[in-house]
Amino acid sequence: MNTKKVLVLLGVTILLGTFAQNLFMPILPAMQKAFATSEYGINLTISVFTVMLAVMQIVYGPLVDRLGRKKVMIPALVLYAVASVGCYLAESVAVLLVFRAIQGIGFAAIPIVAATMIGDLFTGNERAKAMGTYQMMLAVGPAIGPLLGGWIGGVGGHPAVFAFLAVTAVLLLIGNGLLLPETKNSHFATRSFHLRAYSDIFRHTVGAAVILLGFTQMFAYYCFLLFIPGELTHRYHLSSERIGLLFLLTSVVLMIGSKLAARVQKRWGVRRALVWTTGMHAAATFLFMTAADASLVMLVVTSTLFALALGIGMPVHTTLLTEVFEQERATALGVYNLIRYMGMAAGPVAGAALYEAGGTWLEFGVAGLLLVLAVMFAVKNVNGLRFGKSA
Repeated sequence: MNTKKVLVLLGVTILLGTFAQNLFMPILPAMQKAFATSEYGINLTISVFTVMLAVMQIVYGPLVDRLGRKKVMIPALVLYAVASVGCYLAESVAVLLVFRAIQGIGFAAIPIVAATMIGDLFTGNERAKAMGTYQMMLAVGPAIGPLLGGWIGGVGGHPAVFAFLAVTAVLLLIGNGLLLPETKNSHFATRSFHLRAYSDIFRHTVGAAVILLGFTQMFAYYCFLLFIPGELTHRYHLSSERIGLLFLLTSVVLMIGSKLAARVQKRWGVRRALVWTTGMHAAATFLFMTAADASLVMLVVTSTLFALALGIGMPVHTTLLTEVFEQERATALGVYNLIRYMGMAAGPVAGAALYEAGGTWLEFGVAGLLLVLAVMFAVKNVNGLRFGKSA
């Protein structure tokens, strides 16, 4: 089995799959007009996809552990392809919402199967490098998806965007059907699933620490994503094009950070890297808190540091989970993803309330404090964080 070719296949699958989340965002106003619906109705096409993506993580996890990686991926890609065609053919927003929900159910298998297979195929620093590639591809989609979607939508409207998704979905199904190997370790006995498996992950010291860190880092990141457009518009009076450039810059820095993660883990060991990278993110959050209102240059500089720290840290989470939960890799990753998505959902809502109550300092002060508390929890509960270099 050529592990590098499998990694490339998984990377392409992740990249093209993430387009279903964000490809049509630039043309939402045009879609609202075309489907003769409200802003709320058209925004539901994003929300229903995201809800299905989050919920299905804890459904797919045990299935991937017990049935196998490819045995779950291929049926899920069938759902994804059928739903993508259905979105293209939809003539009402109600029908579109149904197929978006199914599309989310199908797509949800991609990130969890990909991370699980990387855990199966790679060990040590090679696993860290592969997880960096995995996180990088997750970041590439949001960076280029809206740009690509805006261009496709400008040429052919929303039908062209959904046609693109349908064609890529079919290609992913064919490619994975022909080339994706089964990597489930046959030496592990297939055990029946019990709901207790979820609580076991939360009770495990490493599981609890990584899940808490994942939630707090995504909470801080989505506070950041919500804050940036308003700050650049109202305080610095930038155009939407220049705001887009800053988002592109942070996405590129996130990708660079993801590729640097393997070097950090090799130098410090994965458990120490778990704490140090999140500590860097907390420090960057506090720095952003103090500098965002000072000047545009300081906002850009501290935004870059914020994105770099986050990019370096995220691959550490999945690397450690796949090492510790050898037989329950997908279940652990599913629980982690669900809680991480909850952090994504909570960040914009809580961040807006905190900003309204106390401005930048309160919003990012709370986010930074949550990161510090999560680091303290990890140091206290995970062996080897203070002194050990090995995983």
